[in-house]
Amino acid sequence: MADNKIYYSPFPDVELPGTSIWHFIFANPNPPDDDKVVYVDCLTDRQIKFGELKSLSKRLAYGLIHRAKLTKDDVFLMFSANTLLYPVLVHAAQAATLCVTLANSTYQVDELEHQINDSGAKVIVVGKSVIEVAKKAAVKCGIADRDIYVMDEEGYEHYQSIWSLAGREELDPLHLSPKEAKQRTAFMCYSSGTTGKAKGVKTSHYNLTSMILQLRAGDPGPYTPSAKFAVIVPLYHIYGTVFFIFMPPFCHATTHILPRFELEMWLKSIQKYRITLAHIVPPIALLLAKHPLVDKYDLSSVGVWGCAAAPLGNDLIEVVEMRTKIPVREGYGMTESTCVISYARRENLKRGTVGPLMPNMSAKIVDGELLIKGPNVMKGYLRNPEADIAAFTEDGWMRTGDIAWFDDDDDLFIVDRVKEVIKYKGIQVPPAELEDLLLKHPDVDDAAVIGVYKPDEVTEVPKAYIVLSASAKGKSNIEMAIAAWVATCVANHKKLRGGVQVIDVIPKSPSGKILRRLLKDHSGLKTVGTRL
Repeated sequence: MADNKIYYSPFPDVELPGTSIWHFIFANPNPPDDDKVVYVDCLTDRQIKFGELKSLSKRLAYGLIHRAKLTKDDVFLMFSANTLLYPVLVHAAQAATLCVTLANSTYQVDELEHQINDSGAKVIVVGKSVIEVAKKAAVKCGIADRDIYVMDEEGYEHYQSIWSLAGREELDPLHLSPKEAKQRTAFMCYSSGTTGKAKGVKTSHYNLTSMILQLRAGDPGPYTPSAKFAVIVPLYHIYGTVFFIFMPPFCHATTHILPRFELEMWLKSIQKYRITLAHIVPPIALLLAKHPLVDKYDLSSVGVWGCAAAPLGNDLIEVVEMRTKIPVREGYGMTESTCVISYARRENLKRGTVGPLMPNMSAKIVDGELLIKGPNVMKGYLRNPEADIAAFTEDGWMRTGDIAWFDDDDDLFIVDRVKEVIKYKGIQVPPAELEDLLLKHPDVDDAAVIGVYKPDEVTEVPKAYIVLSASAKGKSNIEMAIAAWVATCVANHKKLRGGVQVIDVIPKSPSGKILRRLLKDHSGLKTVGTRL
């Protein structure tokens, strides 16, 4: 059943530019001073200032065109963990009017091969830590050694450093017309969308410049010259790309880059650099709630914990806020929306909401699913018309694949993924709701719920996977006890009829989303109480 109401952002529409993302940042009327620090390496304290970033992006752009022999709109692929120079290469791609596709640095050979082939990448730039995977994938894709560069400043084996392409010459970046800004793809992250294999999401210059202005207009407070961000989410993820590569130089802020997430290293960096806005994902929220290290560091500079990528339970939010004395605010978005669809501002005290729509956006609910429109919505998927048809309605609404609802204040609430909702005898059971409940139990450190099919009942039933707390390990019949406890807390159709299984770790993506497909691969193969 469709809700005929169209929901709009409560914020005034923002006037949106038609220009390249490079000119939007580096040729805007109010740029940062050249000596403004934009990026900091938290391990070495090395800095990149705005003037250096602008010059280096143009010098490397010249090298990409004249030495690597790429032509405008060609695709090159980056495959690396977070580094200080990662954002510089992304900006250089924009200066050269190239399309850069960002690959998950945990990919194995077949996954990387798929993205190289699907994107049509002609050159790949690789971090040393993942070069063996890249070499094997390149061979399978027919990428010559001369078209493989290392991200590090020094070459590796016989591979040239990408930075060796940057001489003294500077490329004059191409100005884009408003029409070209909407048509040209600035970069491509890969997403499975609402279903299926990972697909190239075509993010235009217009999508990106719109998103930056929508974010600042929707909540200007965090994006000031005194703002200090700490990045632990992967820069290849749309979350990392928008917030930590493009946003800081535009709003005169500073990003502090960590190569990966390690709790103590992150806490030390917050204390040392006096971080003002810390973007987190649900697994980190769990650590903030429970890990003893948290109490050893001064986190008082943080104004808000901004959480996205997957829903947080209200009880977990309350524990984090009570322990750290810092508010948690949730946002919601997807790769296809150039990151953000809605965000709860600091003053929004409502539990469970991901806030109102960003400026210039509209939405409606059809059969429980959220559909959206806005200038930040992707052009479409790369060479995949079938996926485009599945993603968009005939009248231009994009299907998010998420079950959602709006309250009377037009604040958005996300229930669960359409594809992840369990159907018990035709009644919907959102896994996230049961996961939130399980996390309240003192014997549970982490949890995930999936649907498993019971032929004797001809229906799906909920099954829980849990990670035990230290104090619970060794307890007998713990799985049955937890299943019985859940049964006292929920309606009949939500009971854990599929059982409870103890495992060592809940599989999650780098952005914190539960990888339910991995659990489904094991469901039915293990008995209750065994470990994956």
